Amino acid sequence: MPRSSVAAAIPDAGIRTKPLDEPAIRRWMVRQAAGADPALDVGCGAGELCLELARQGHHVTGVDRDPTQLAAARQRSAQGGSYTRPQWLQDDGEVLRLLADGSFGAVTLVFVLHHLVDPGAGLRAAWRVLRPGGRLLVAEMLPKGPEAGDRCHRIGLERWLAWFIALQPVEVRLLAPADEEWLLVRLGKPRG
Repeated sequence: MPRSSVAAAIPDAGIRTKPLDEPAIRRWMVRQAAGADPALDVGCGAGELCLELARQGHHVTGVDRDPTQLAAARQRSAQGGSYTRPQWLQDDGEVLRLLADGSFGAVTLVFVLHHLVDPGAGLRAAWRVLRPGGRLLVAEMLPKGPEAGDRCHRIGLERWLAWFIALQPVEVRLLAPADEEWLLVRLGKPRG
């Protein structure tokens, strides 16, 4: 991949100053997934992103390892609306053993990889279930100084980039300006 196709800046050191704007991140994910169907949300939690994708016409599968979160997602999706209800599966995001290779047009991972023992394995599993020409969409946290706290805040941009590029995507669109604390990435899987 040509170096110029990956553009990024390392965030300034310091404490976290911005609140996590999850609705804005979900809107970004929905925009990036437009036209890519079906969609998979790995680490779907209570299903907010899945429902937003479904409302936009996607056929959606939400995967989470926590049965309590999946129960909340099922309850939320049963509350009405004129869209195709998401499918909910309990599975491990590092493996995705219940899902077939190349079965999704878009795969989303929103602040989930840093919870995995092996985030690289989680990326590879997501890439495996993504069909050729599909989009892998990732939102993650970036370190903000030495007091960054838990492991998720200590994974640096260089490590994320190494994992992304190891997938050999046809495109990497990376949003990580110097004043941001969140990393938004769109990876394109090569066609055939």
